[in-house]
Amino acid sequence: MDHDDARRLGRREMMRRSLVVLAAAPAVTAIGCGGGALECTPGPAGDQAMRTALHYVDHGPDASRHCVRCQLYTGGESACGTCSVVAGGIHPQGTCDSFVARS
Repeated sequence: MDHDDARRLGRREMMRRSLVVLAAAPAVTAIGCGGGALECTPGPAGDQAMRTALHYVDHGPDASRHCVRCQLYTGGESACGTCSVVAGGIHPQGTCDSFVARS
């Protein structure tokens, strides 16, 4: 085996490994929100204006005020939910000015 054959095998192995990583990426994303992988669709432009007016963000700094802890939020901890005030997909770790703590 000469130098060109060894380099070609290296490229083949690199391509094989790259395909394995690419094939695993959707599964890793589906596992949950870790690392901010979850993206919730904001909806039409009118919805975006409401989100902006209520200062909605997908990742709020105060965990005690995350959407998943709000009475207005419907959804789980690892998937986008909905809100009775803010339109569009709502991130469970999001927050806005309309937060109402669950009792």
